[in-house]
Amino acid sequence: MAKVTMPLMSAEARGKVGGIVYNSYRGKSTVKVKKSPSQPRTARQLTIRAFATTLSRAWGSLTQLQRDGWTAYATAHPFTDWTNSPKRLTGLNFYLGLGARLMDMGKAVVATAPVTLAPANVANLVATGGAGQISFAFTAYAGTATTLDIWLQGPKSAGSVGTLVKAKHKGYAPGETTPYVATALTPGLYACWARAIDEVTGLASAFIETTATVT
Repeated sequence: MAKVTMPLMSAEARGKVGGIVYNSYRGKSTVKVKKSPSQPRTARQLTIRAFATTLSRAWGSLTQLQRDGWTAYATAHPFTDWTNSPKRLTGLNFYLGLGARLMDMGKAVVATAPVTLAPANVANLVATGGAGQISFAFTAYAGTATTLDIWLQGPKSAGSVGTLVKAKHKGYAPGETTPYVATALTPGLYACWARAIDEVTGLASAFIETTATVT
């Protein structure tokens, strides 16, 4: 509700009526349309949301036995979030999460819950900065069914602490091939994370963190 000065034949109003906002600033009365806050939608955000929509619909086409399998898996495997806090997810949550990873890598989505373990953590990860790039060396994985998932935050100030929640996905690389080089980077200090993802199940290892300076 707008507040007015000199009611009825009012000379001034402040507040909101419907979608119109009235105000007064330095003796001048202003009127503007209230705008709804915009929601950021990057190309990647839209892609992930599309995956979620597709998988949500696919969940309904699974058999009851398959859905029960995902529920049992979720009960037996508490999820650890980016703060290392355990969280209990539903079978649908796991189906959507693992399925989205597989779709993002261009792999086939599986209808049944995993029966194998997640890949081992990335071993001996070393990030070396260079001119507009960071080279990631690590102990290669055996076989061809593991993908390396790289996330970066930066450039950032030297005193700030890197947080995965603020990082952005940089790219995927074959787990059996080392090194992986991330290019087209702005000079500065970067917090870097890498994890391994099973290309069949979508299960992922924990993130390993390091830093590198791009020149």
